[in-house]
Amino acid sequence: MRRKFIYNVSIAMVGSATLGACFNNKKEANKITLAQPENKISENKKMPRDLVMKLLDQKVNSYMEISYNCAQSSFLALKEQFGLKGDDVLKALTPLTGIAERGETCGAVIGPLMALGLIYGRDKNNLNDWKVYRESLIPSGKFCTLFEKEYGSTMCHDIQNEKFGRCFILTNPDELKDFQKADATTQCSAVVRKAVQIAANIILDE
Repeated sequence: MRRKFIYNVSIAMVGSATLGACFNNKKEANKITLAQPENKISENKKMPRDLVMKLLDQKVNSYMEISYNCAQSSFLALKEQFGLKGDDVLKALTPLTGIAERGETCGAVIGPLMALGLIYGRDKNNLNDWKVYRESLIPSGKFCTLFEKEYGSTMCHDIQNEKFGRCFILTNPDELKDFQKADATTQCSAVVRKAVQIAANIILDE
């Protein structure tokens, strides 16, 4: 069994509550104890913050150009920068761009939440640990609140409206072509970079 480090962190709650994985409750205790896997988080905390962000931006740009997938690109950038496990998670994220391109939850939200789950979540060995579950909602809720503050929503179609002035039905081949003609990779990469930076700052501030 791999060694785990236990540490106490204090988190300031921000924003209002959101649903599901984006739940955020100000009544939660500020002091939490989380189990972290061995990773490169401590190493990144010793680096200049702007350098960490620059490295993450480079990873996002590279993976978006390769994959055109906001969920996979956001997760992989955080996974590599912070030394997280999760190759199977990366594969599972393949259809989760706007939830199968239906305009639902943005992949730039789902990818970082997966990374936060790997750091703060529970596994099969402690699946009944209610405390870890509740505490994992604090950083994930903070992420969603900050993302919503930036873009007004966590929904793909809402973000498209904000970035392009309209939303696209990406399951329609003609609309997908229009989306690509609207410089989708550049526009969506900017959203992914911001999402990854939000998640990284949460991780580094813990």
